[in-house]
Amino acid sequence: MNEIDALTQRIEALEERLRGYDDRRAICDVLYRYARSVDRCDLDLLKSCYWPDGTDVHWFYNGNAHAFADYVVPLLAEIASSQHSITNPIIEPHGERAFVECQWYVVHHIPLQEGDTERFIDQQLEGRYIDVFENRRGEWRILHRQVVLEAGREFVTTPPLPLPEDHPGLGQRAPHDILSQGLAILDMPIDPVNGADLWGDTRARHSHVSDQ
Repeated sequence: MNEIDALTQRIEALEERLRGYDDRRAICDVLYRYARSVDRCDLDLLKSCYWPDGTDVHWFYNGNAHAFADYVVPLLAEIASSQHSITNPIIEPHGERAFVECQWYVVHHIPLQEGDTERFIDQQLEGRYIDVFENRRGEWRILHRQVVLEAGREFVTTPPLPLPEDHPGLGQRAPHDILSQGLAILDMPIDPVNGADLWGDTRARHSHVSDQ
């Protein structure tokens, strides 16, 4: 093999390796975009994670993935907030398809009225997404998702922070979340705050516990 042939093979191997990295990055971007879309209740963003003929098996809804998006976004919008965390993606390439496993953790912050005092149910769930991704015309999306539940627990809690509902420090649904500002956050005014007695304020909110 001459030097030109060896260099050509090396370039081809590097290009194939780079395509593999790009595919994995694109698949991870979809996984993370899914978490953003459900937490911000962004219907269009959620649908962009699935092919229109894709399927989703969440067990409380099994069927077409875009129909699942139409169902679940209004449902999530009924509660105060949710936060999905996605970790440990393992991606097995199979040509134009990929078999993907990742772990997820979610907290649903569900309002619950008890007399005159506001309370919340913090529902914590853990599991895995088992996905088949498909590449169409250079774009990766979920073709099939199946949810595996590993553990769950629920706690009745008080509001964690004494901030008004429209405070910029609280997560909001799309398009009201600060996320929608993008780089424009550089131009937003900052109200000076010199700190607070975080632990004292926390203890004060739960002083009734120590009085028992």
